[in-house]
Amino acid sequence: MKHSLISTIILIIIFLIAQIVGLIINEIYFTKTLPYGFTPPKINTQISPFYFILSIIFITAIFILLNKIHMNFLLKHWFFFVTFLCISISLNAFLKSSIALVIAFVITLIKFKERDIYVHNLGEILIYGGIVSLIAPIFNITSIIVLMILISIYDFISVNITKYMIKLVSIQQKDGFFTGIISNFKKDFSILGGGDIAFPLLFATIALREVSMIHALSIIYGSVIGIFTIMIFGKRKKYYPAMP
Repeated sequence: MKHSLISTIILIIIFLIAQIVGLIINEIYFTKTLPYGFTPPKINTQISPFYFILSIIFITAIFILLNKIHMNFLLKHWFFFVTFLCISISLNAFLKSSIALVIAFVITLIKFKERDIYVHNLGEILIYGGIVSLIAPIFNITSIIVLMILISIYDFISVNITKYMIKLVSIQQKDGFFTGIISNFKKDFSILGGGDIAFPLLFATIALREVSMIHALSIIYGSVIGIFTIMIFGKRKKYYPAMP
């Protein structure tokens, strides 16, 4: 078993909450304008998966390069800004923009400064709804299926072959920040990476928008089963690509 049963249950519950909250946020943004002047990029939905994969590869390479030249402080500041922005977009679905900004800043500040497990995971629950609301408009049901296939291949390669994803996680842990849900900050901790939360939510959001709520929930519950299977049959201290 990859993690203890308690840690596995905690990660699964937080993952499920993040998916449901993110789905609610994005359903609101189907009819509500994005805040702070954001407009979705105008990209052909047929080629958007390839643009997206190239962007991920480019960003990952930049992260590793900055780490090699000892400029990790730029990474931390960039993560702080993105976290603050995405949480504020999520909260804006329910609150006034000014209030959302203040609450988002407080959550982000505590998340990065105090290493509080509850605030960290609260931030993670809120982040992904904001991220997906920014990129969901560039996908339709066909292009999101293509993206999920491509991202699964990329995830497998980056974890098992190039080890880039493992290196990226190590950089984040070393510098005191991490994108993803975590069971605790002790030595024997359990984690689920941010991409493993964001991409199922993106897929479910597109399914909700273009098909039905039943299809969206089926994607979420299918993801839960997949993650639970990895955690039950996986080995301790070994990284697995969750997307495939």
